[in-house]
Amino acid sequence: MEHKIEKIKNILNISDGSDFDEYAEKTLKDKLYKWKNEEIEYLSDLEYFINGKKYDSILDAFHEVENVEKIKINFLRPNLEGSWNFSRPTKELKAKDEKGVCETFEYDPTSLDKWSRAGEPEIEKTMIRAFIPDFFVPISITKKSEYHRAEEIPRQYEPRLKQLNEIWQDIRGGVFPFVIRLCLYTRKDRYTLIIDTINDKLRPHPLGDVTRIKKIDREAVDYLNFDKVNAWLEIPLLSKRIFELLFETEEMTVFDIADCLNLDKKVAENNLTSLENKGYVDKKKDIYYEINMDKIEKKADELS
Repeated sequence: MEHKIEKIKNILNISDGSDFDEYAEKTLKDKLYKWKNEEIEYLSDLEYFINGKKYDSILDAFHEVENVEKIKINFLRPNLEGSWNFSRPTKELKAKDEKGVCETFEYDPTSLDKWSRAGEPEIEKTMIRAFIPDFFVPISITKKSEYHRAEEIPRQYEPRLKQLNEIWQDIRGGVFPFVIRLCLYTRKDRYTLIIDTINDKLRPHPLGDVTRIKKIDREAVDYLNFDKVNAWLEIPLLSKRIFELLFETEEMTVFDIADCLNLDKKVAENNLTSLENKGYVDKKKDIYYEINMDKIEKKADELS
């Protein structure tokens, strides 16, 4: 773990405004320790080519490469038993600026033999955006002492849906990403690929263990607007899972949501009420909930 910490420190120190001291280093070590001890069933290993050069670790690329012109990611040794739901098995992704070409395999998460229709990879052109859902920004003990309580510390970075090189500049500007979430928009839909930068592996989607039910096909602009809001919205992780589940499906009862996410009904209700109070979820007929696309569209316009 020590060599990872040194690499992260070197990346953070690229920024002129880095606030890294012994206190910040301890905070990073604590977060990294928890991260390394998560039980994650990864979907594949990752191999990177940045501006034509191969990198086995994306941390090395963050430190070495100033500007991204083109990226290729190979997805190696796929976990055929993994939770690919709400994602898509991918062989290769090539990206330049905001456009890309992706090779993916057909996969049906509702089938007993999910891979029965997987043949040759399908090649699709995509528009690519990304955001950083889990990150570390160093705060020195001097800066922390300016606040009386931990909850008073302002958000050190506001995630936004951006082009890849903009995300790269955020990283070299002092934001270390534990995760980068790629959003790939095709002519038909959108899917996500979640990169674990510490382990150089593909993580499952937050809803990966949920069997798709009543999935709704949305317009491309709806996917884009949702991703803008989802990137920016600062709410508990469980609330985010419910928020995303409702976007990906048609209306659901509180019982459906509790069952899908293996929650107590009261816990599901509390999180739904919080989302409803923020205006992102509408309650219908006492027990039915659905996403509020009007609110999402309005907020996405504000974030553009």
